[in-house]
Amino acid sequence: MLKITRFFFFKLILVFLGLFASQAFAQVPPALDKEIRSLVAKHPSMLGYRTSIEYVDPRIRVADCPGGYDVELPTRTRLWGRVNIPVKCTQGAKWFLSLPVKIQVFGSYLVTSHQIQGNSRLSQADFVLSEGDLSDLPEGFVQKAEDAIGRQVIRPIQPGNPILLNNLRESSVIRVGDQVKVKIIGNGFEAAGSGSAQSGGASGDSIKVKMPDGQVLQGKVIGPATVEIKID
Repeated sequence: MLKITRFFFFKLILVFLGLFASQAFAQVPPALDKEIRSLVAKHPSMLGYRTSIEYVDPRIRVADCPGGYDVELPTRTRLWGRVNIPVKCTQGAKWFLSLPVKIQVFGSYLVTSHQIQGNSRLSQADFVLSEGDLSDLPEGFVQKAEDAIGRQVIRPIQPGNPILLNNLRESSVIRVGDQVKVKIIGNGFEAAGSGSAQSGGASGDSIKVKMPDGQVLQGKVIGPATVEIKID
């Protein structure tokens, strides 16, 4: 009998702790929670994604606001991860608080299926589609196969790592003999022209361009068929 009593006493403690833990993130009135979730769902960076919102500071207890809450989302391009949401009450009571939340955004992204060597060119066999919380990923993760296939890997990528745009470059933006647009920048002036590529390169590479007057100048590839030449 003593064992049963102790068992139920221990179980009651666990139930109490469970209820306390469940309340740790539930200090936001339903009306405010509904308003925040509605605004977050309409944010441009959320369109097409499944989201989850968690109130991360159990010490905050939001008071009622008789006239309705005034919620203003931060002016951020991507409203993912840890965010402080300003909340005001101006009718029936007057107060302001910055409500910390964690916004999870779930979707698909590409991860490497094996070790990728530097300077190799990506193919369909080099990656698989994975699902997870996108807010935990570094900036510039790749979600579509067409944005990765054929691109050159700048540095090695370990198996299972997300493929990032800053690890890739176009494999052949300009080839030898291509006609290119030339942007010439000098001290206090800019000019535009055209020329013939004397060497090939990808975005960021330095190549030689033959101008219509026969001069061969060195420039930097800044985009498809576009070279920037700086003159001191």
